[in-house]
Amino acid sequence: MKCTECGANIEKGKMYCPACGVEVQMVSPYHVMEDEFFLDVQHQTADEEVGDESEELLDETFHEMPRSVRKRNLYISMAVAAFGLCVLLFASYVLRQGADVEDVSSDGYKQAVAALARSDYAGAQAAFAGMQAAQPKELSHYFWQAWLMGLQEEREKQKETLEKILSLDRENVYACKELIALYVMQEDFEALHALSASYENSRLSALFSEYEVEQPVVKLQTDALRQGDVLIITAAEGLNIYYTLDGTSPITNGTLYYAPIYLESGNYTVQATACNEQGYYSPVVSDEVAVEVAYQLGMPQVTPNSGEYLSPQTIYVSVPEGCSAYYTWNGSDPTTASLQYSGGITMPEGNNVLSVILVDEYGNTSSIQRVNYIYMP
Repeated sequence: MKCTECGANIEKGKMYCPACGVEVQMVSPYHVMEDEFFLDVQHQTADEEVGDESEELLDETFHEMPRSVRKRNLYISMAVAAFGLCVLLFASYVLRQGADVEDVSSDGYKQAVAALARSDYAGAQAAFAGMQAAQPKELSHYFWQAWLMGLQEEREKQKETLEKILSLDRENVYACKELIALYVMQEDFEALHALSASYENSRLSALFSEYEVEQPVVKLQTDALRQGDVLIITAAEGLNIYYTLDGTSPITNGTLYYAPIYLESGNYTVQATACNEQGYYSPVVSDEVAVEVAYQLGMPQVTPNSGEYLSPQTIYVSVPEGCSAYYTWNGSDPTTASLQYSGGITMPEGNNVLSVILVDEYGNTSSIQRVNYIYMP
């Protein structure tokens, strides 16, 4: 064996390079098993004259394990080639004898071979589970189990096994790709995005690039929402937007967004996602929204009432908490640019009309109260 850093020879069994001190990077026996397995399957199916299309599939499978696991036609070929599997397992066992890993019992392999010869995938899986229990850190047992679980369409168990592989070998490309494929197949994009986030600064982050979709943007008409205000959601061109207002997943329960949403009073948990043409969803964006009841302010109360007065009077306006009052004396409609009431108003001489409005902190405006005073001293 040669050091991958300096090229110096390393004696078998040594864990560090004697020249540069770099730790020896062991190759998982699974990769040896993988090559032997697909070479055997390729040769056997070629003898059966499966045709050009099958040859291409088998050649692709030989070079890329993750995609092969997802090919159903190859599963069928493997079931037919039970004898080839027997040869494989015995060959892989012999290869493992020379690997720098802990040996496992040949009985377990014999049981797995016998089970696969009968197309008993559950039995083979049980045999590998037994070997795994004896060697919980040996990855090859988990690989075989994940493969067998895939054949039996035991997707949840397959996911758990792939997750276990990643817990033992964080940057295992095969397990990561297969886990991604399972999430996509089950449309579990929330789990996919969580997995992607955990690999954000890893060399495996590129595996997720195919499934990256830009998040939508939630826009509120105003910070202080009143009944009838609108909620706007935007996304990049070519993406569909799905949303919910009750906090549930927009991926599974979403409504297609096509126009601004007019909100009734209440509290909302807005969840939104964008979906591309391939059916891949973006990470979900979320926002808490409170919408107040829209109401019409009551007309301001002014004292004294309209009438004729012979002595000077002071006029008072009742202003509710959170509101301001504005008034005019010339008959025009008052606005927030008019005189603001700050206390008692002295009644002017002559025949005059006082016009008053209330405005609350949200900008809601009351109807105009008009009071006619005739003061002749």
